Amino acid sequence: MAKSARSSSRKANNQRLAANVFGPVEAARAERLHAKLIELAKQPKPESAAVPEDADKAEGDETTMDVDSAKPSTARNDKKRVDKRRVKKAGIVFRKYSDRIAAKKKKAASSAAAATATETATETAA
Repeated sequence: MAKSARSSSRKANNQRLAANVFGPVEAARAERLHAKLIELAKQPKPESAAVPEDADKAEGDETTMDVDSAKPSTARNDKKRVDKRRVKKAGIVFRKYSDRIAAKKKKAASSAAAATATETATETAA
């Protein structure tokens, strides 16, 4: 019979594999990553080219785009309500139980009245 994943022998084998096979591989990877991070930390930081903002603005006047000065449309942004999907209603509508009972009573009453009217008509004709 097959052993389930909860069996003690299967769990013991998995623990042994984790300790002997996968453990050293994970430790080696962690060491490599640690060495790489230490090497990056020891390197001097690259100096950014500091450009004064005033010089950049003077050149920027000639190269400004028309799109930057245009105001973005706010028609969609003003709408804060989320549109809900409309659910289609069923084409077939069933009557309520009370409506069905009322219709049966009304039909029974009208058929009884019609029967009595027929009986009286036959009696008067005879």
